[in-house]
Amino acid sequence: MISLKGKRRIICNGQTYFWYVKVSDGGHRVIIVSPDKRYRAEFPFEDTECAVTPKYVRECIEKSLKE
Repeated sequence: MISLKGKRRIICNGQTYFWYVKVSDGGHRVIIVSPDKRYRAEFPFEDTECAVTPKYVRECIEKSLKE
């Protein structure tokens, strides 16, 4: 089980995922993880002036599952 504090939930293709934005000196990254920790992905987010939307997160999940 993962800590849910500070994370948002999204359901994509019937599967639940949790995501959050990690801010560091190297830039912003969107972190997506499944509750059982079998799926974990990181995606760079270059435009920090725009909000990270559920649509963007869903697209990232779908893209990574195709690979």
